[in-house]
Amino acid sequence: MRPKKINYRIEEPCHADWDQMKPEAQGRFCSSCSKTVVDFSTMSDFSIVNYLENNKHQSVCGRFGEEQLAKTYLFAKPHQSVFSFDLKAVALGLALSTFSALPSQAQTSTPIEHHDSINDPRVLIQGAVAISYDHSNEKFVNGKVKLNGKKVSEIKVTLVDGNAVVLSTIEIPKNGVFKIPLDWAKNPASIRISASGYQTETVYFSNHQSLGDLTVTLYERPMKMGKVVSDR
Repeated sequence: MRPKKINYRIEEPCHADWDQMKPEAQGRFCSSCSKTVVDFSTMSDFSIVNYLENNKHQSVCGRFGEEQLAKTYLFAKPHQSVFSFDLKAVALGLALSTFSALPSQAQTSTPIEHHDSINDPRVLIQGAVAISYDHSNEKFVNGKVKLNGKKVSEIKVTLVDGNAVVLSTIEIPKNGVFKIPLDWAKNPASIRISASGYQTETVYFSNHQSLGDLTVTLYERPMKMGKVVSDR
């Protein structure tokens, strides 16, 4: 059997102030309705479906990004052939993570051998020119994060390697200034900046001539909060 398609929605959005709620492990506690509002905005698709399916007989209040509610999720029941589904999901996940983790680069065609004459053989390579910066002499990546919206309690900067593996994560002060040491033996390739209620931004080292005095602006992310309902 094929995996079941599920859509989640919030029928009556809650307008309580998220920033005034008490932080908890899975989200924040809303004193108005005396329950935890689960923060799904930071979860993967797999984690969202896993949590909601395991709690489908309970009333769940959640906080989502609007784009998360606009998509269709897949769920394989335990008695289904989960193994084959998981392989496809893993393959798709790897493909998506590859495209999302790597910076966009100019496409180049296959090298073309061309001989102008017998006396002047040359190999010509055809394609767009891509600039690659060498940062191996830089010991830090530093700069400032700006928020295009209301203030938040915390801003996080995560250092990621070329295989999308997290090397370290720091919480920076409200002034947005950050400075992270670089160990090139670990192949650092980018930093990911995140803050509650804002769209996450990724800065790829290969796209910047210098890793000093970077400026990153985070934009508010449209959110919906309230009781979660599923359509199957």
